[in-house]
Amino acid sequence: MWKMAGILPIPKVYPPTSIQTDLRPISLTASISKQFESIVDECILLHVRDQLNPCQYGSLKGRPATHALIDMLHHWFNALDRPNGKSARVLLVDFAKAFAHVDHTTELQKLCNYGVPKFIIDWLASSLTCRQQRVKIANVCSDWVTLRREMPQVYGLDHSSF
Repeated sequence: MWKMAGILPIPKVYPPTSIQTDLRPISLTASISKQFESIVDECILLHVRDQLNPCQYGSLKGRPATHALIDMLHHWFNALDRPNGKSARVLLVDFAKAFAHVDHTTELQKLCNYGVPKFIIDWLASSLTCRQQRVKIANVCSDWVTLRREMPQVYGLDHSSF
């Protein structure tokens, strides 16, 4: 049950005319699963917080994404206010569904390198495999489908730092 999610398609526009562009899939997981993920998140942060880039914003307590915007504006205005005629160049990239395309084995290895305990990494590896989901619209549900994004090399991780 911890690895199962109900997908609820929420319309972005009314009325929706295209399944591909007009619906936003919202993944609903069990509340106990979300609470446990929060506990694991805190355990991981205990090991990696001191190793994070000071410009890391969002997903950290006391470091909201708003601070990232303020920091960017500060740098831009400083560059533009200088009498030597500096300019500010900006590149914005939309990493839509980025986590779905991340090699989970690589990310788990990075957590090993940060010194995150093996039992937490094993739990994360397990939670990322054999996940199931189904779509629910009103009172109608699709069949459960097992996601195919697996991590065949999970047990090949280098835990030698433990």
